Amino acid sequence: MSAANQLVLWHGRTAPHILQEPARTKSVILLAACLYDRAAAAGLDGAAVAEVQLEQAANVLERYLVSALQACTMFPAAEGSDVVDELLADCGTDGFEWVRQGVRRTLAHHRADGGPHVRIADRRSALRETGAHPYLDY
Repeated sequence: MSAANQLVLWHGRTAPHILQEPARTKSVILLAACLYDRAAAAGLDGAAVAEVQLEQAANVLERYLVSALQACTMFPAAEGSDVVDELLADCGTDGFEWVRQGVRRTLAHHRADGGPHVRIADRRSALRETGAHPYLDY
């Protein structure tokens, strides 16, 4: 969740509309679901989640998004399960696709800046340089 938030914040420097609520929260949750899906599939936990390639998250966004969101429904409301429920209910609507497009652009922006096989860990320096987040805990 933290990495997804930081990735969205960095992208928001050039796309401030993604930082307006409720788009920001929904974008972070959607991106976090994609990252979680790949981390879980690779058996990554804790700091090792930073090894997830953003290209892999983009593939989940395009191909397996609903199942990635459904896997997140087991988390408590404090971790965004209420937003996951909203996103699942909105699947197929224009509002859902608008959020999805924002996440698609976020990932594309990071991949354009960091290369096609960029990992979450590879984005640390860019996030620090731009001040997207005052600390990086992943």
